[in-house]
Amino acid sequence: MPFFPIEYSSLSVDALMTLLKKNYAIASDAKITFLKRGFNDTYLIESERNKFILRIYKHNWRSIESIETEIKFIQFLSESGISVSYPIQDLTKNFIQSINAFEGIRYAVLFSFAEGEQKRKLTNEQAYLLGIEIGKIHKLSENRSFGNTAHNYDIKNQFNISLQTLKPILTHHIEQYEYITRLQTEFVNKFNSVDKSQLASGICHGDLQAENFHVDSKDQFTFFDFDFFGSGYLIYDIGVFIWYDHKNKPKEIIASFLKGYQTQRTLTKDELELLPYFSTLRALFQMTLYCKISDGKQLPIWPAREVANFIKKVEKWFNEHKNLR
Repeated sequence: MPFFPIEYSSLSVDALMTLLKKNYAIASDAKITFLKRGFNDTYLIESERNKFILRIYKHNWRSIESIETEIKFIQFLSESGISVSYPIQDLTKNFIQSINAFEGIRYAVLFSFAEGEQKRKLTNEQAYLLGIEIGKIHKLSENRSFGNTAHNYDIKNQFNISLQTLKPILTHHIEQYEYITRLQTEFVNKFNSVDKSQLASGICHGDLQAENFHVDSKDQFTFFDFDFFGSGYLIYDIGVFIWYDHKNKPKEIIASFLKGYQTQRTLTKDELELLPYFSTLRALFQMTLYCKISDGKQLPIWPAREVANFIKKVEKWFNEHKNLR
């Protein structure tokens, strides 16, 4: 009987450990633990002396070209003094492993371990220090290109994808769909009213939230999971930081972050005014992405009423923040 087709497999941890010990200088006592399943699968590789993180991308989630660009970008940051979880070469000097899974080729990369721990609630001082580090990353990435990125955070592109994806989902929630079309018009009009030369472009981390950096006992930040890195306006990253966990993020934390950031790169008047717009753009990107993968195949469908309720929350947040400086 032939194997039944699958969409998304869980790889054998024993086979992964065999692969790692064959291709890398991994200690014989190393053990593997499956940490997280998501847009990529994350494993902890731990021996008595070392720790590593193994990331295995979903089939067809990322092109090998964009993974190669991600590796170049992270190496550049590491070599420039930014504390990041960096890729590890195998014994043949390669960074990417190709795994022939049942659903098709899946790519794997081994990374250094980010010391410290996740901090969902930052102190004012930690937010200030985080702002400094992101400012440093943006100074380094401004006006640079490293190849094909994973995402394009162009405003027109993001709205077009959102509207195309959400239209069939919101068939019975016309009000919420029409709100997104109005939001697109408002965003474009606001964007067209500013001097584009005052908006810095470059490479964004793309997912600047507490799950993607660790803080050690000396308040040293180490960044990881650049799976959503992309080209766009640098204030997109700040918009991401402001949006995530916004209900539990006091204004003084955002102010401390911005103060720290601007020790490295001064934000223009236009950039400051556009921050709420880019936070909203991130919310739409997040919602659209989940709707695209929650297709009833790899993941259960996200009910239309929940999508509509999410849009209502976005609308409420945006109306409360769009005129704030």
